[in-house]
Amino acid sequence: MVKMLSKNVLAKGQIVIPKTIRDMLGINEGDEMEIDVEDEKIILTKRSNVTEVFSQVCQESPGRISMKDIKRQLEARYEGD
Repeated sequence: MVKMLSKNVLAKGQIVIPKTIRDMLGINEGDEMEIDVEDEKIILTKRSNVTEVFSQVCQESPGRISMKDIKRQLEARYEGD
């Protein structure tokens, strides 16, 4: 676990994610982040792009996988977007 860090909120409501944490989580400039609020906590999650999810779905498949199954899994992962 990473030591708790403290950062100030900048003028436009921005908070800088330290480089060590960005590197650890593979967060790069331009990556899309999901923002959730739970029990008065802000939760940031790096959003996987479709190519990454497609690759994961194919790797997780025990054998051949149809395009219909791939589409169904992609829709399930991006439901509500």
